[in-house]
Amino acid sequence: MTEDFICFIWKFRQFSQKDLKTIYSEPVEIIAPGIYNKDAGPDFSDVKVRINNTLWAGNAEVHIQSSDWERHKHGQDEAYNNVVLHIVYEHDKSVLRNDGTEPPTLELKNYITPGIEKRYHMLMENLSWIPCEKQMGQVDEIYIGNWLSRMLIERLEEKSSGIFALVEECKGSWDDAFYIQIARNFGLKVNALPFELLARSLPQQILGKHKNSPLQTEALLFGQAGLLNEEQQDVYTSLLTKEYHFLKKKYSLKPIDSYLWKFLRLRPQNFPTLRIAQFSALILKSTRLFSQILEIKETKKIADLFKGLRPNPYWDNHYRLGKVSTGVSPQLGQEAINNILINTVAVMIFSYGKYIDDENLMRRAVDILENLPSETNHITKRFNEIGVACGNADRSQALLQLKKSWCDKKNCLFCAVGAKIINSD
Repeated sequence: MTEDFICFIWKFRQFSQKDLKTIYSEPVEIIAPGIYNKDAGPDFSDVKVRINNTLWAGNAEVHIQSSDWERHKHGQDEAYNNVVLHIVYEHDKSVLRNDGTEPPTLELKNYITPGIEKRYHMLMENLSWIPCEKQMGQVDEIYIGNWLSRMLIERLEEKSSGIFALVEECKGSWDDAFYIQIARNFGLKVNALPFELLARSLPQQILGKHKNSPLQTEALLFGQAGLLNEEQQDVYTSLLTKEYHFLKKKYSLKPIDSYLWKFLRLRPQNFPTLRIAQFSALILKSTRLFSQILEIKETKKIADLFKGLRPNPYWDNHYRLGKVSTGVSPQLGQEAINNILINTVAVMIFSYGKYIDDENLMRRAVDILENLPSETNHITKRFNEIGVACGNADRSQALLQLKKSWCDKKNCLFCAVGAKIINSD
């Protein structure tokens, strides 16, 4: 038994209200269960109850046992003087408010709707992939759809917090924050950190001064990445090294450690060397990309900014510097472009819209996700298997949020899907 469960019971009135009485046999009528409060203070505010024909309005406090009131030291806190009803699963002791009066106490143990406690424990004690794995596919799509819409916004707002902190680090520059964020995206999960460190070590203002020179742009990026190994070099790598030595001295640059880059178990198409070459092509296209993106209203036209990026022809037959390969496709694939739109572009647009209080921009970010196909990963695959369609990227992003922040933490009581299952007969 948990306090959260008792709060759930009270909030959804999952108990018999016929002949409801306090521990002193005073008749109780619930007018309004109030607003649930997860923060400090009483559990419910704006509660209205009629006790012994007297209407009371104020707060309600919930406990498993009434003696928890003393354990939580509510009797020493004036904030609890306005508690008009003490709701407990089991009454074991009379308690007093700070003003010396006893709050009316309602013991719910014998009033709870039959079966609901069993369904609650079934979810809480379930060791499946998600607690409601066997039931979620049977829940009406309208409940799932509405809840996932909320999950998407929750995910975007959570990511916005990180973006705001990054913008502050960048002294208010959204373009600089976008540059760092998209660099992380080019690194995928495995090389996100070294890509971020690379971007931080090489301000885009410096890159902007060399945007008309593909050779110098690649030299700066590969040099700062610590990947210009002087022991085994071909002609092109030697040119990069020569340019980098000059530019490194000119701008007093310090490269990151080469050991940070991961190649093991990566498909060659995702090798960080090829990704850096593609990133270089993007930088050559625009060093103030976010400002440009904000002016574009169509998802397809934003995607076009990343299509057709042509790294130096050297990368037509290389995945790594100094090593010739065959079958190389040096351009960004559609899946990689979608990944950038989902994890960087949409998030940055939403964050900027939230920052300047522009609902149209926030809506545009959601539109981008609605117009992109769902990601394919182990989480979206499992949801499909249990009967929950992933649809487009807005839905797959929402499902990732649901799994990480709700299912894994067993927040079933506060989830619309979990509540529907627990409340069902």
